[in-house]
Formats: sequence, C-alpha cells, structure tokens
Amino acid sequence: MFFSTLIISAVLAVPAIASPAFKLSEKRQACSAVSCGTTSDATLSDCQALVDPATWSAAFAGGSNVCHFTNGLNFNAPAYNVACHGNCCAYYAPGFRTTANFDENSLRDRAASLLGCGDTDKNSINGLTVATIDGSGVCLSNGDGCGDCFDDSDFFGTC
Repeated sequence: MFFSTLIISAVLAVPAIASPAFKLSEKRQACSAVSCGTTSDATLSDCQALVDPATWSAAFAGGSNVCHFTNGLNFNAPAYNVACHGNCCAYYAPGFRTTANFDENSLRDRAASLLGCGDTDKNSINGLTVATIDGSGVCLSNGDGCGDCFDDSDFFGTC
C-alpha cells in the first residue's frame, strides 16, 4: 500500500515540477519585458503621431482587426491590429492568463512606452512590451507585424 501511494504521489508531482509551462509561468511573473528590434520596422514619426491621443482615438479599431500568430505556446492564436497611422501599426495579443482587454487608453499608453525603441537617425522603430501581470503584449511595427510581433520567445518566454 505504501509503495503504490508513493508511486502515485511521484507521478502526480513530476509533471507540475518538470512542466515547461510551470517554468514559463514563473519567468513571466518575474520579468518586465520590453524588446526592441523584435519585428519589422515602422516609421518612427508615424508611430509618434499614432500615440497622440487624438490620432489614436481616430485610428483605434479595438478588436475588429483580428490576425493570427503561432509560437512555441500558441498555434494560430488571435492578435489584433488595434490602430494604424501611416507606416506604423500597434498590435495587441491577450496573455495566457487573461482574455482580450481593449481598453483604448491602456493600449495607447503601452504603445507609447515603446517609443524609446526608436532610432531617430533612421526614423524607424519596432518593439514589443509584455505585461508581467497577465502576459499580454503590445507591439509597434509596420502593417505586416501581426505574426512577427508575437511569434518568438520575446513574447512568450524569456526576458
């Protein structure tokens, strides 16, 4: 009896300890992730204009422009092109611990926080920020960025 209880306990404990998702969750909670250079370049001046509150409000599409990405954790997962201006688009992907939240001001603030990734000499920018609280991502890229923004470990695993 003791031996079978020990085996059952070991079998139940190993997946929780060895699971990549378990380790990923620990990493995500411990990191504050901003990644510059993770996707296709957008025009910096267009992105600066996009995050202006008046421009953002006029361009904001919320969840109406869905696109999809695939990475090590997600297959054909939804992301959203939430706003575009010129050669700059902001993309949003819900995190693995949340449902989509299209709060216009929050998404604008997160997009604006990426302006530091810009290269003023080249007038270009691309970057991704991942929220530690829910694992969601906001990315600035050109109009082709949906899959490129969220397809690698910058979004789902390392800091």
